[in-house]
Amino acid sequence: MNEEATGAAGTTIAMAAGAMILATITLVAVLSGSGVTDCAAATTNAYGMGVADANGATLAGLNNQQLTLAANGVAIGTQRGETESVILAQSMAMATESTYRNLSNTNVPESASFPNDGAGSDHDSVGPHQIRVSMHGGGDLTKLMDPVWQINWFYDTADTIGGHDTMDPAALAQAVERSGPDAYATTRTLAEKVIAAVTPRLGDLAAGSTSGGGGGGSCEAPGADTGPLEGSFGQRVIQAAMRWIGTPYAWGGGNKNGPTKGISDGGGAGDAHGDYNKVGFDCSGLTLYAVYQASGGTIELGHYTGNQAGDPRGQVIPLDQKQPGDLIYFGSSAEGSHHVGIYYGTRDGRDMLLNAPQSGQTVSVMPLSGWNGEGMFVRRFGAGIDPTPTPPAPTNQ
Repeated sequence: MNEEATGAAGTTIAMAAGAMILATITLVAVLSGSGVTDCAAATTNAYGMGVADANGATLAGLNNQQLTLAANGVAIGTQRGETESVILAQSMAMATESTYRNLSNTNVPESASFPNDGAGSDHDSVGPHQIRVSMHGGGDLTKLMDPVWQINWFYDTADTIGGHDTMDPAALAQAVERSGPDAYATTRTLAEKVIAAVTPRLGDLAAGSTSGGGGGGSCEAPGADTGPLEGSFGQRVIQAAMRWIGTPYAWGGGNKNGPTKGISDGGGAGDAHGDYNKVGFDCSGLTLYAVYQASGGTIELGHYTGNQAGDPRGQVIPLDQKQPGDLIYFGSSAEGSHHVGIYYGTRDGRDMLLNAPQSGQTVSVMPLSGWNGEGMFVRRFGAGIDPTPTPPAPTNQ
């Protein structure tokens, strides 16, 4: 973002973004290994190489990380209740400024120490919206290199502009970014196609950006798509939760439909890590989501570990009889537990836990031994539910 005018670098990026519709993109920034987490590139997204639109055509050049970042913009805008035109403006701005990449800047060397998708050189602009370090966020790179913070910055700024809900998206993007006139109109078609492609698949793509500010991504490959869950109830629980490997921990985040924006924890670790500006799960948000999805929407747990552990639909299971997909609650008692995770099974002879661990970390599979010394209380849900393929749980309740 150039506060005075669109510089040569910004113009080149805008032209490259428009060219993505027709041909493989020529990246403007030089991709580097300085801080880049490339876990997403190692997996195959739902669209293969690039994004398939409704007619089966491919938007060339979008890799998995770009796709995930674009999906985050749509997911956050949707959750905030922004109108379609405002969400389109955000996507057009991100496409123009960075081609959906979290860019460091060679003029701000310290920005390269943060997870990023490459290096730009336009003034001191960083991140997917190319925000000027000298002008925004108090110069705090912890914020400015966090794509979720930047996306919320765009929406927060847009919300202060009179008539933003009905403005032409290109004009709104210009009003927020303050670059040269008409800088954003060229990427409208691209942004519309990207939004149309990612919206039905936000469950796979949103909030899992490996370059995001959620404490670093995980290279654990997701074990399921958003299609039907299969196998036993426990297997379905694991499949549902594995969709969100690498998603940031957000205190208070998560519901039956997926990750949500976190909330303030009153000045605790969550606030210190900016959880209220992240879209993700806390520990019980992940388990209530997984159980709801595995049950086809018939079991909706409360968003508190003690309530979940005390839910009469959960069968009390001795620890030594735990099975994959069982929930394990940690603390002095089940109802007084402070953490919950999903028993994943064994790996290399070690018991593993699939969980959203704590602020600053991401949804991960971790050794259960990390909770040695804690009380562990097992609950098994899904009794009597038919182990046949289960369609995705309804999301409009």
